[in-house]
Amino acid sequence: MAIAIELTPEQIDRLDLSPLRKVLDPLIAEQRLLDHHQALRFRIDYPRPADEPDLELSELAPVRLWFIRADVCYPWLPYLLDWSAGELVRYGAMLVPHEFHPQQGIIFNPQALDIFVMTKVFTLWQWLQGQGYPAAEKIKGMAAMFGYELDAALFTLLQ
Repeated sequence: MAIAIELTPEQIDRLDLSPLRKVLDPLIAEQRLLDHHQALRFRIDYPRPADEPDLELSELAPVRLWFIRADVCYPWLPYLLDWSAGELVRYGAMLVPHEFHPQQGIIFNPQALDIFVMTKVFTLWQWLQGQGYPAAEKIKGMAAMFGYELDAALFTLLQ
């Protein structure tokens, strides 16, 4: 079941994480985060500049800054995003330098994407281990969304 998190321009401009906290804090308190794997979606209402109405949300500095703050506070958030709805890749676009091409779509900076993906792999591995839930296959699936194929030996190293 998808859970929508609505973000208004005012919340974004104030770096207000309360919409995210309203959803996550009860799940944290009830220790039910793992039950919501790939369940979160963001609905973002943010105006584009009049002279650049076609800008993507990830090209708007206030929106990116909100997501940077959210990532610092909830570094395991990618685990909960609805990957099939494109939320994981959009989240990555908020944090990783990229360009948009009309024919190819989003093109991430390769080195920045390497750092982002591996940081999330290590973060999720540690977090899931702490939850008593070894989920190498789910972490591999997350990396695959960005075109990475992780070897099982990596998880052996992490143990």
